[in-house]
Amino acid sequence: MPPASDIERFCKAGLGAMLDRDGAGIESSATFASLGLDSAAAVHFVLEVEQEYGVELYPGVTQDYPTIAQFAEYLGTLKSI
Repeated sequence: MPPASDIERFCKAGLGAMLDRDGAGIESSATFASLGLDSAAAVHFVLEVEQEYGVELYPGVTQDYPTIAQFAEYLGTLKSI
């Protein structure tokens, strides 16, 4: 698994594309809720992350790790399947 900083960059870019805004301007401390991610968008985001990193995540992962930094740190602890 790549370092958390690389995962954060991927997440910011993906979220930026989903939300039609500049991903580079999204703070790592931003919560998914503060970015306006509803449950359907969160599921879509999680699916993109699963595909990119070859991991299997549970649906509520963005609630348990609510910031981009926390999510990336958690993801960095997983092994690809």
